[in-house]
Amino acid sequence: MKTVILCAGGHAVVVAAALRDSGSRLAGFTDANASRRGETLEGAKVLGGDEAVTRLKPSAVRLLNGLGVGRDTGARRRLYEAFRGRGFRFLAFAAKSAWGARSATLAEGAQVLTRAVVHPRARIGENAVVNTGAIVEHDCVIGAHAFVSPGAVLLGGCVVGEGALIGALAVVLPGVKVGAGALVAAGATVINDVPAGTAVAGTPARKMR
Repeated sequence: MKTVILCAGGHAVVVAAALRDSGSRLAGFTDANASRRGETLEGAKVLGGDEAVTRLKPSAVRLLNGLGVGRDTGARRRLYEAFRGRGFRFLAFAAKSAWGARSATLAEGAQVLTRAVVHPRARIGENAVVNTGAIVEHDCVIGAHAFVSPGAVLLGGCVVGEGALIGALAVVLPGVKVGAGALVAAGATVINDVPAGTAVAGTPARKMR
């Protein structure tokens, strides 16, 4: 069965490097930019656009979502749902250098990347990302399509809502809830619950004007 990474940008290369380090074989990448076809990244080629996957039977390929995030997770979610809607399946993937407790769970399409740590009874939702060096402590729940950026720390019992974005090096204190679609800016310290769709920044984190 072939493994293909959707998109060929920065996040995709990080996923590919982790996959390669795990000893798994990558068939290639997709990219909407036709001029990139044939380009080699981490030992695998850009195969073409979406048609490089959609012309295959869903049973013949497993996908990894290589699209990163900007200020929200919407585009990444839409890409995932478009391919799931066509019957394709996504790998749940943890890098070789990541550490995960046996009682932690990863849903379909979840990614735990280089040197990230996921502690007991944590749950990582569908298409969610725990990026480089992030720490997810015991009993945390990360919702579907959420993105935990490099170096972020989620302390025990935190809840990160569906599609929320936790910025690099942010810290979320024990038991705090970050609502669906919320944005926690890089370096923020979150001591109180963040309502859905709200953007917060600073230490302690406050609503951004």
